Amino acid sequence: MFLGLRELLYSKLRYILVTGIMILIVLLSLFLSGLANGLAYDNASSVANNDVPYYALAKDAQGKVERSLFPESDLAEIKEDKNVKDAAVLGQSMQTLKRADDGKKFSMAIFAITPGSFLEPKVTTGSQMSLTNQDGVILDASLKGDFKVGDVLEDDILNKQMTVIGFAKDQKYSHAPVVYMNMAVWQAINPMLYHQKIPQTSTVAILANNPDNTLKLSNKDLTVISHKDFLGQIPGYSAEQMTLNMMIFFLIVIGGFILTAFFYVMTLQKTGQFGVLKALGTKTSYLVASVVSQVVLISVISIGISIAATAGLSTIMPDAMPFRLTGMTMTLYSVLFFAVAVIGSLLSLIKIAKVDALDAIRGGDQ
Repeated sequence: MFLGLRELLYSKLRYILVTGIMILIVLLSLFLSGLANGLAYDNASSVANNDVPYYALAKDAQGKVERSLFPESDLAEIKEDKNVKDAAVLGQSMQTLKRADDGKKFSMAIFAITPGSFLEPKVTTGSQMSLTNQDGVILDASLKGDFKVGDVLEDDILNKQMTVIGFAKDQKYSHAPVVYMNMAVWQAINPMLYHQKIPQTSTVAILANNPDNTLKLSNKDLTVISHKDFLGQIPGYSAEQMTLNMMIFFLIVIGGFILTAFFYVMTLQKTGQFGVLKALGTKTSYLVASVVSQVVLISVISIGISIAATAGLSTIMPDAMPFRLTGMTMTLYSVLFFAVAVIGSLLSLIKIAKVDALDAIRGGDQ
């Protein structure tokens, strides 16, 4: 440890440069992780927040909620299933709604629910939905700059009017703000349901008696997907996450290779010095410990500065750029980067262990 610290102080510029490179790599990894999590949350916060373990879709929908339509009356049969604790209908569509006073149009994700069901979000401003006020809707809080409680929305085809009664936090679906409305209103304004004689729904959200077991329904016309699968079928969700996570993975690997290459080259340059130290009786374990201490110290400093910089950047990020980074995620990537750096140093340790004192002094191992 002493030898490693002395060398760090002696060759300050060299080690400052490699520490700076490591800081940038870790910072970029954490930053991309924050963007990946932020995009995922912005894409599916309405679903991620409801803690529903299962969804029933039409069997011919191929696991896609936008393709799924089946009779709303199937809800009663689903509720009677012995494996089901509770269930609620959910109609979903992407539609254009406009502000009644000036006709300004907004692309929104519609979630049609039954007022009072477990799918109804908790409002932060205004009031909850009710069966007596069929035309009341709840909007995602991101629309507060465009709407206020009491404003009137209209659908783009039938000009059906709906009144904003409240706002709920973190309600996004497919990067669009969610509007919660009564199921009957959605069935009236949905173009796909104009000529449907039987009331339809897109899916049924299910709370199971035992969420740990795979849920199967007696209704063979329906298929059940998990919460994870429901998130995965959201357009763009899986592709975004796979792309960004792959970038993060390669950044961590590249960072490990850079640190490995740096210390290996340094070890080659110091082969003669290691040989002299061994000739003087210095144990190999002591030399190994000095290199490991350098790797550990540089990694810890790089990770610490990167975490602090990421936390600072997150406070000045614009609202339009979704960024979400939890302490658990930062810890995971920090431990992963640290492990990669330490494992990468093994190449240098092997070289040190193979140094022969006489050959190193003669220069035959250069």
